[in-house]
Amino acid sequence: MNRPHLYKHLPTDDTGRYVAVGVEDILDAYRDGDPSFYEPADDRLAADWIMLAYVPAVLVISVPLAPPRSGNWTQCRPIGLDRAKSGDRQKYLRGE
Repeated sequence: MNRPHLYKHLPTDDTGRYVAVGVEDILDAYRDGDPSFYEPADDRLAADWIMLAYVPAVLVISVPLAPPRSGNWTQCRPIGLDRAKSGDRQKYLRGE
């Protein structure tokens, strides 16, 4: 996991302030949360999937996931971190 890259792109809240979301939060949302996975709409992304997940008391995050370098398809690499766009956030909250 490229921790410096993830921390370089902290998401912002509705007021535009940066929110401290860490690797632990991403892992918690992946393991214990209720993440949703979507194919990215933009073919230019290096990601195979986009994970949307709610980080309690923070916001819905968007995490692009790349295929594993190891070839083990049960693992993936988060390659970014951002606040979910409005449309994606609404889709996630509606359970679509």
